[in-house]
Amino acid sequence: MKKIMFGLMITFILLGMYACQKTFLQEPNISGSVNLATVFSSSLNATSELLNAYNWALGQPYMNQSNVGASGAGISGEASRGYSWQFTYTAYATGYTASTTCWVNYGICYQQVRELCIIRENIDKVPDMDPVTKGYVKAECQGLLAQWYMLMFKSFGGVPLVNHSYLPTDNMNLPRASLQQTLSFTESLCDSAIAGLPNSWPAASFGRLTKGAVMTLKAQLLMFAARPLFNSPAPFLPMSNPSNNNMICFGNTDTKRWDSAITAANNALNWCKSNGLDILNTGGAGVGNPNPNALNDYGAATSLPGSGNTELILNYQNQNNSVVTSGPGFYYDMSAYWTASRYDNQLMGTPYNFLVNYLKADGTEQSWPQVGDAAPRPGSDYVTRFRQMEPRWQADHAGPGCDALNNPGDNNWSAKGWNGSMSNSSLTAVFPQTVNYGQGCGTNTKFYWHAGSRVWPLFPIYRVAELYLDLAEAYNEQGQSSLALQNLNIVHNRAGLPSITVTDQASLRKAIQREWAVEFKGEMKRYFDVKHWKLSNVGDILCGNRLEFQFKVASTATASVNLASNLISYWNAIAYQAFWQPRMMLEPIPQGEVNKLVVVQNPGY
Repeated sequence: MKKIMFGLMITFILLGMYACQKTFLQEPNISGSVNLATVFSSSLNATSELLNAYNWALGQPYMNQSNVGASGAGISGEASRGYSWQFTYTAYATGYTASTTCWVNYGICYQQVRELCIIRENIDKVPDMDPVTKGYVKAECQGLLAQWYMLMFKSFGGVPLVNHSYLPTDNMNLPRASLQQTLSFTESLCDSAIAGLPNSWPAASFGRLTKGAVMTLKAQLLMFAARPLFNSPAPFLPMSNPSNNNMICFGNTDTKRWDSAITAANNALNWCKSNGLDILNTGGAGVGNPNPNALNDYGAATSLPGSGNTELILNYQNQNNSVVTSGPGFYYDMSAYWTASRYDNQLMGTPYNFLVNYLKADGTEQSWPQVGDAAPRPGSDYVTRFRQMEPRWQADHAGPGCDALNNPGDNNWSAKGWNGSMSNSSLTAVFPQTVNYGQGCGTNTKFYWHAGSRVWPLFPIYRVAELYLDLAEAYNEQGQSSLALQNLNIVHNRAGLPSITVTDQASLRKAIQREWAVEFKGEMKRYFDVKHWKLSNVGDILCGNRLEFQFKVASTATASVNLASNLISYWNAIAYQAFWQPRMMLEPIPQGEVNKLVVVQNPGY
C-alpha cells in the first residue's frame, strides 16, 4: 500500500500526464480517459493533479526523482556510497558525465515546469471551484515553479526560462538565460506566490505552501546568489565561449547580494514569529544557555509534523510500504522496522569525514581513532565516546553497542534488535586493514524520532533553524559578527551546546559552516552548500578518501555483532576513494539537449 500525504494524509491521484514525450516542453501525448478536459472538469481532479505536482516538487530534494537509487546524503559526504548498483557508488567511482544520469534530472525539472504551467493556465476552467481557491492554486503553482527554478539555479546556473505551457507549433529552442536573469525570474515567481498564498491552511491541507514557506524559499535562493560560487568576478571554470560565463557567474563580487539575503531571511523569520513558528527550544534555560531538552527538541523538529512542532515551516511525507525506484515517491528508508528489502540503508552509514563535524556534549572536540594509529582501541572505547557526543549525534545515529535514542525502550531500535549489521565488522579482522565499507562510524536514524514502526520519513523541507543560519552566515560576511553570533547561537544553544564566542570572520565562517553541516545532516543542503561556499577542499569534503571505523568482534558473535559485549577492538581506515573533478561544482546539462545546439554545456563536461 502506498499513500502520498501532506499533513493529515491527503492522497494523490496520479494522473500520468507525461507519457511518451519527445521533448521536455512538448505537448504531452495524452491518450485514454485522461486529458485536459478530464483533469479540469472537477475540483477533485484538478486538486489531485496539483497534489501530484506537489509530490514531485517537494519530494525531489530527498526522495530523488532521477531513478538512481540512493539517498541525497550519499552524494553529500554525509553517508557512505551504498551498493554497486546505486547511483552514489557509480558517482563516487567515476563522477558525473553529460551522458549519465545525474542527481538533478534536467528533463524532469522541465516536465514539472510544464505541468505547473498547465495547471495555472487551466484552473479557471474548473466549474465547481470557487474563485478564492483558484487564486490560491495559481499562487501555489508559482511557488512550486520557484522551487524547481531554485533547484536548477543552484545546480546548473542560468537555465532556459519557461513561463507558459508550449504547444507543438511554438518555438521551443530556448537558450540558457544568464545567471542574473534566472535569479530575477525565480524571485518574481516567489513574489507572485507570496502575494497570493494564505498564511495557513485548514488542518486537512497541512503541507501546502504558505506565504512563509515561499518567503523561506526566497531567502535560500538569495543566499545562493550571494555565496562565492556565483558572487564572483570570474567563474570557477571558464565556459568554452567566454561570452557565456554570465550563465555561471555574476561577473563581480557585490556585497549587496548579502544585504538582499539578510532582508529576505528577516522577512521570513518575522513572518514565522507572527504566525506561531520559531525554533523548538523547550528547555527553559534562557538565551545564550545550552538547552537541557536538546535531544527531544532537535529530534522532534526534524521528525514530527503538525501540532507542537513550531519549527516546521514545510515538510514532505511519503507513506510507502514498498520500494519505489522511479517517479514521485522514491525514498531512502532507514527504519529499523523495515524487513522487506532494506537495501537502501545497509551501506549508508556516516563516514568519519562527516563524524568530525559533531562535538561532544560539553562543546569540546572528541578524540577518535586516526588512520595511522599504532594500535587499535578497545571496542568499549567506541561505546563510551559515542555516548559522550552532542544530542544531535545521538538523535541522528545508533551504533554497535549503542541503542538508538530516538525510540527508547523499543527493541527494534536497539543494537540487539537492529535488523542488520551496524558496523564494518569481522571475526577475523586484522588491524589496520580495511574490513569492509558502508556502515561508517554510526547508523543513521534521523527523521524517525518517536516513529515506532513507521518506515516512511517525515522529511522537513524548510525549518526555522535555516533562517537563523542564513542570517548568521550573511551577517558574518558583512562583518557584523555580533549579529552573526546572536543568530548562530540560537541554533547552537538549542542543540544543547555552550555559546560560540569567536569573532574573527574566518573562524566564525568555519563555525557557521560546521553548524550548517550538523544541524541539517541528511536534509539535502550540504551537497549544494559546500560547492557554493567554493571551499578549497570541496573535493575532500564531498569525495576524496572516505574513512570508516572497522571492528573486530568476538568469535561467538556470528548472530550478535552489534552487541557491546562482542566488540573486541576498532580502528579508523580508508574504506575507498571517491572521484572528484572541479567540473562537478555544477551539474551537467544532458548531452542530448546539448546536441540540439541550443543549450550550451557547463564547463568541463
